[in-house]
Parts: sequence; C-alpha cells; structure tokens
Amino acid sequence: MATRGTGADILDLVTTQTVPSRRSTLVRRSSVVLLTTTALLAIAGPARADVPEGWSNPEAVDTWTAVLLFVLLPVGMALVITLLCYLPAIIRGERLTPGAPHIENQWIGGPREGTAELAAPDGESSEAGGASARW
Repeated sequence: MATRGTGADILDLVTTQTVPSRRSTLVRRSSVVLLTTTALLAIAGPARADVPEGWSNPEAVDTWTAVLLFVLLPVGMALVITLLCYLPAIIRGERLTPGAPHIENQWIGGPREGTAELAAPDGESSEAGGASARW
C-alpha cells in the first residue's frame, strides 16, 4: 500500500525554484552577445558603401519648391482629410457647430418615421407599446 504525501510535500515541489547552472548561464549569455554582434555588423555593412554618383552635390532647391513641399502640400492634405470626414455629415444636413443642441427623441436603429409607427397597447393585457415594466 502506497502512502500519500502530505499537502506540504506537494506544495514544496511546486514552490521550489530551480537555479540554473553557471555553465548554462554562461552559454546563454555568450550566445546572446554573439547574435547581437553579428546582427550589428550585418546592419552596419551598407554604411561602408560609396555615395552614388550625383548624390554628393545635389542641386539647390528654390524657395517656391520648398514652400510647396513643406507648407502647401501638408495643409492641402489636411484640408482634404477634413473635408472627407465632414462631407457625410454635411450631406445628411447635420449641424457641425460646437454648441449644437442635442437631438431630442433620438433612437438609434429605431423606426425612421418616429414613434408614430409603433403600435399602441389595445388593452390592459397587451404587450405592445413598450417595455411594460411592473413594480
């Protein structure tokens, strides 16, 4: 008949931490250093390449080209994005001002013609017309 261990024996097996050996730690650290060094050397390889012809002395950029590239193009893109965001709301006729009043009786996903489409209760035991909560 086998004897069962006590709860403390089982807990000791679960909570005991294993300490890695010094050799495995050294192997793991040296492999990380070797891989990091190899990756850095592979990335730095193109840095030794010569500059392509025509790149070392570029032509001067005139003022209007710089203004177009750094001012007008970003402002134009921001205006187009703003227009694309606001255009659907403008087409629907919504107010876009910050102080616009809330829409009354807003029912998302409800009937399009308002609450007039809903059936009214036709008797005391009718389930039509609402949530019919009881207190």
